[in-house]
This record gives sequence, C-alpha cells and structure tokens, in this order.
Amino acid sequence: MKIKLAIAAFAVLGVAVLGYAYVRSYPPFTSQFVQTCEKAIQERLTDPSTYQRIDLEDSRRTITWDEFFAEPERAVPESTRRFMMQSARHLPVQYEAVIDYQAQDSLGAIMRERASCTFNSLTGSDAPTRTFWVKIDGERNLEWAARQPNAATLHRRLVKNL
Repeated sequence: MKIKLAIAAFAVLGVAVLGYAYVRSYPPFTSQFVQTCEKAIQERLTDPSTYQRIDLEDSRRTITWDEFFAEPERAVPESTRRFMMQSARHLPVQYEAVIDYQAQDSLGAIMRERASCTFNSLTGSDAPTRTFWVKIDGERNLEWAARQPNAATLHRRLVKNL
C-alpha cells in the first residue's frame, strides 16, 4: 500500500515539475533557436551569469524569397538564387523570439530589457547553434560590438566564442 502511495506521489510531483518548467519555458522545453538567442544576449552582457529570462514569445513565419535574400550574407549570383529556389521544398522561414530578461549592468544595478531575436532559415528545420547567425534587435553581435567603446575587447571575446 505504501509503495502505491509513493508511486502516485512521485507521479504527481513529476507532472507538477514538468508543468512548471513548461509554463516558465525552461529547458528541456526551450527550442534550439531560443537557446542560441539567449546565448547571443548573454554575450552582450557585462556579467552573463546574472542573466535571467522573465518572458518569452517565439514564433515562426513563412517569408518570401526576396526577404530571405535581402540579408547581405545571402548576396549570391542570380543563378545560385534560382538553383536554391528550385531545389527548396518549401518557402524560407523566419524564426523570431522576443525575450524579456533581467541582468546586472557594470555597476551592479539590475536592468530589465527586451531583445528581439531573428533568424532566416532556408529549410525551416535548421535552427542555428552558433550565435553568429542570429540577429538581436536587427544586428549581429559582431556588428553591435563594433559600435561599443571597448570594441576591440568585445570583438576578441565574440570571435573566441564562434
């Protein structure tokens, strides 16, 4: 009788923990894309260990080929574009995540921020694993680092994490 009660309690506790994790979007329920976005956000922080996600809204939508090829790194000859479009089984997809988070700034004060993260995918199943491929608020981390006062230090740190 005690074993049945223990098994039932364990099952209820397990469902409660998994339900809480699902509602709060904690791993293992966080997609690869969101995990990469969070890593890219943390690369911009003075103290990445203080990062804490508050809220997450993620989505994906089908985009046109013009939108897909509009990014500078997708600048390829017209013949390559035609080949890519003919060999693709679907239209390209744009992943987007809006992440509200808090972290400490360089003075130790808690700041709350919102970051919009995007990635254009050719297949819709190739979520990025490296932060180089995602854009936070419209720019990649290397572009962001170039605008910062300590650009050289940030650039070395970002390139090391590629």
